[in-house]
Amino acid sequence: MYRHTPEPGLDMGEATDADRPGTMPPARTRAGAVVTSTFEELAPALPNEMADLRRKLTRWLGELPLDPASTHDITLATYEALANVAAHAYPDGHGWARLQAARTGDAVTVTVTDTGCGISATRPRQAGLRTSGGRGLVLIDKVTDQSDIDTSADGTTVRMTWRPAALRDQNPA
Repeated sequence: MYRHTPEPGLDMGEATDADRPGTMPPARTRAGAVVTSTFEELAPALPNEMADLRRKLTRWLGELPLDPASTHDITLATYEALANVAAHAYPDGHGWARLQAARTGDAVTVTVTDTGCGISATRPRQAGLRTSGGRGLVLIDKVTDQSDIDTSADGTTVRMTWRPAALRDQNPA
């Protein structure tokens, strides 16, 4: 599944979503004078697939008027969340990751979702402890303006939000 809505008036010189087999038309909504740009993709929860999702997200972010530091933080935190899906969500090795991103007004929100085993309530969330990781969620907390994690035995959703200065400057309140 691939759904991607570029900024209005931006010619990427690529085939349209309608030209790609198995894709959905882009979703575009208006919130006042702000067009909401969205990205969505579903992929197998495998390390090479997560890297491919990161590259696609980076291309989508490149269409937004973001500064390099914001793009880096968004890409880094998103890849940490995707890597966690590949490493921890599906102990049997079979499952999916959904990556959704949206720019609405002065905010970029990225959501990574899986239907895996969830994050154990006893799993430490402190960097430096001897675990099979544990630093990714701490890093996500540090580079986002807001992050929320919903987890259960039916899966995990990591929602991350940034309000980059470049977007605030374009939409003064």
